[in-house]
Amino acid sequence: MDKLAVITINHDHGRMIRKTIDSLHGQNPRLPFVTYVVNNTPDTTTSAWLAEAYPAVQVLGNPHPQGFARNINQVITRYPDFAYYLLLNPDVLCLPGMIDGLLEVMAADPQIGAAGPELRNFDDTIQPSRRRFASFRVLVYRALHIDQLFKNLPAVDHYLMTRDTFDQVTEVDWVTGAVMLLRKTALDQVGLLDERFHMYFEDEDLCCRMWRLGWKVCYVPAAQAYHAHLAEGRKKILSKANLHHLHSAFKMLVKYRGKIKKCTERDR
Repeated sequence: MDKLAVITINHDHGRMIRKTIDSLHGQNPRLPFVTYVVNNTPDTTTSAWLAEAYPAVQVLGNPHPQGFARNINQVITRYPDFAYYLLLNPDVLCLPGMIDGLLEVMAADPQIGAAGPELRNFDDTIQPSRRRFASFRVLVYRALHIDQLFKNLPAVDHYLMTRDTFDQVTEVDWVTGAVMLLRKTALDQVGLLDERFHMYFEDEDLCCRMWRLGWKVCYVPAAQAYHAHLAEGRKKILSKANLHHLHSAFKMLVKYRGKIKKCTERDR
């Protein structure tokens, strides 16, 4: 029988991650699942809570903090026998049926390599968690926060798909790694997350490689979750988070030679 692994990374997320784990274990999905929590920094309080509240959760600890991609990859590499891996940020609350909604879409189309749910803010507005591949111009706008100064820039709206309507499962360029279901057979072909991206763009890069090797990426609006979006530090241009974003954007441009928008063209 197929099995599911859920991976979440704890980086001093305190009470928020408890709410995430509670919402996850209230799902009761159709497949048996194992939860892996990676303590990216020492957190004996969360570990003790997990041991008492959810003793089946597997807790891994890092001697030194690692990037998002490396943390995810270490779990998949160490536990390679799952059919699916669900990446789940520690600031997400899973709504009922979210996991089954994603799994059903995967089961219906074996060519879907990655799928993401509809993510909502806590005021019930919808986050743009499904996007088109970024153009060079969009990368500049977002890296320098020009899109914060000038709202509704057509290029950014196109990238974020803010004017698109989603009332059914839709093929999209990429979905954010805040909540992303991955098929193991697709990962076996395209490879794991690129660890050269310490933070940001590893999800877009993985989806790009999926498309290039013939796998689909889908947005599933019927599956839903709340996302607190704690990475607010990126909104400050000189913050550490935004510097990571700038660095990763540059790596993305170098890796694809400035042709990120052409990721959906399959390799020959």
